[in-house]
Amino acid sequence: MTAERHASGLDFMLDPTSGVPFYRQIIKQIEMAIADGRLATGAQLPTVRSLAVNLQINPNTVARAYNELEIRGIVNT
Repeated sequence: MTAERHASGLDFMLDPTSGVPFYRQIIKQIEMAIADGRLATGAQLPTVRSLAVNLQINPNTVARAYNELEIRGIVNT
């Protein structure tokens, strides 16, 4: 598992053995953080580049997750 802790208190954990694409794991973790109050309205997410570097994944993967969240109206960029 790959983990990254951001200043907002979010812990991003990716499980390469789950069969779930990384971008979907990121989306789910952000949705859960919003639902349980760990991520407040107006809180800043890590930048695409910083999260990708820390999780050791392609920046396009993080960008895809953020883009889907924006399309759904969950985050604003």
